[in-house]
Amino acid sequence: MSNPEPASVAELVAAVPVFAPLGRGGRGRLSAATVRPGHTLPDKVVVDFGWRSSEAVLDLEVATRRWDAGAAPDARHLRAFCAERDFMQRRARGAADWSDPSPAAEAAWSGLDIALDGVPRPFTVLTTAHSWVAATALDGEWLVRLFAQAAPEGLAGLRRVVDETELEPVRGRS
Repeated sequence: MSNPEPASVAELVAAVPVFAPLGRGGRGRLSAATVRPGHTLPDKVVVDFGWRSSEAVLDLEVATRRWDAGAAPDARHLRAFCAERDFMQRRARGAADWSDPSPAAEAAWSGLDIALDGVPRPFTVLTTAHSWVAATALDGEWLVRLFAQAAPEGLAGLRRVVDETELEPVRGRS
């Protein structure tokens, strides 16, 4: 069984709620798109903003993941979504082991309203020595997660990306 051709970037931004930080110039870099076998549209999209490979610095990563578990996600699911990204960051820095994916000892949880397309939405926030991660649910169908190595200064909110030219394609694809 062959898979259909993946969606174009234009189809992706029309169907998946991909967000960019308000007031920041430059295109986002599509760093990952996960497509289930037999589907054309991704269930998860990750866009990096401010990536400077020469310095290995990332200003903000915005991930959107489809939620299809039936019941709407609750606080437990949002915390898990945050903890997953923090664990990956700690693992990449050698500060966590695969055998113990529990949250960092200094993990602090809080809440923060961040505007999405001008509408304040409650985000669950995890702060550790290695990361700042915030997550919210969109209408029960999508989860949005923000990641930075520290709380992003001047984050005025997010806006939905509606034009594919605002994104660089995934590396290795034309």
